[in-house]
Amino acid sequence: MVVELSEDIRRMSRDLRPSILDNVGLLPALAWLVNQLERDDGISATLVVNGTNRKLAPEADIMIFRIVQEALNNIRRHSKATEATVALEFAPRTIKLTISDNGKGFKMPERMSTLTAEGKLGLGGMRQRVNLLGGTFDIQSKLGNGTTIVIELKA
Repeated sequence: MVVELSEDIRRMSRDLRPSILDNVGLLPALAWLVNQLERDDGISATLVVNGTNRKLAPEADIMIFRIVQEALNNIRRHSKATEATVALEFAPRTIKLTISDNGKGFKMPERMSTLTAEGKLGLGGMRQRVNLLGGTFDIQSKLGNGTTIVIELKA
């Protein structure tokens, strides 16, 4: 029981701040998340990077990592998707992150606060992280047509 508890604590610690993020950086950490989705859940997942990668503030790295982690968890738990893509585009003045799936989609409420009031905290948490980074957050979803989240940050 002690060994099992120790393993649980180690896993929770890794999930809070994965050492891969500190050791090799954001892109390999995102690749790790995408590979986990494919390996553990059988969802064909791809990471696409366009533009020249540049070093971001550590706070931005962890927030982007958490946003992608939450989006992929939503895909895993709710979407019934068979394919997912995480695209990161480094433009001269912006960084654009797009996470999309081919899942069942959902009916978007008129206001995001409705989701939070219903106890659906994942999308609200993503939006808060984007706001803290001074970026924009857009989500498009339609029943039967999957979901796409687009985040733009000033670089």
